[in-house]
Amino acid sequence: MIGQIKKFDVFQNCDEALLKKVEHHLVVQDEKPGVTILNHGDDTKSLYLIMNGTLLITQLAEDGKVVSLELLKEGQCFGEIAIIDGAPRSATVTSLGDVKLGILSETFVKETLMNDLNFSKSLLLRFAGIVRSANIQIFSLITANARKRLLLQLVRLSKMVQGHPHLRIVEKGLSHTAIGSFAGISRETVTRIVGELKTDEVISTNKRGEIILSIEDVSNELSSLIDTV
Repeated sequence: MIGQIKKFDVFQNCDEALLKKVEHHLVVQDEKPGVTILNHGDDTKSLYLIMNGTLLITQLAEDGKVVSLELLKEGQCFGEIAIIDGAPRSATVTSLGDVKLGILSETFVKETLMNDLNFSKSLLLRFAGIVRSANIQIFSLITANARKRLLLQLVRLSKMVQGHPHLRIVEKGLSHTAIGSFAGISRETVTRIVGELKTDEVISTNKRGEIILSIEDVSNELSSLIDTV
């Protein structure tokens, strides 16, 4: 278990004594696809470690629309902000497939982890990465047209196909509505552009309906879009 804990960025620089404490206090929880792990507004304050699987982070906008914010995958954590500021959960977290989570209590995080210099430094670096990523995301949403925004998000929401390094597959379980909210466009626009991209042979779908990206074709498409701006 300690070997798996070490894979998380926030624990990579921590000593063995602290890792053993983490192992001792860690509660492992398995969940099926489509399960809500946390709800926006919940008062729970645990720290969650994603040991296996993928989770979708969403938020409810003022107009009632559900907006997709991020995908979290194995080796990432969530829930630390509510522990730090004491506020209710700022987003809803839902499993996209089977997931395995490690859960650490608020008390353990505050009294043990937060007092460890290496853990605190790693947590600050994680926050810095989140801010930088958000800045890039905002810039792309402001400056790109709908087709480019969708392609950029499809790349971001995809993973490499094992044995085929030139191909990527969009994360299973993401609806056109969810993808559209990542890109700042409607579900109908996603469906239309996906159809256009398939016709133009920029992307394809497999027998399960999953979107397949060819790195070369997507790169050429993005280059042509940039050239026309």
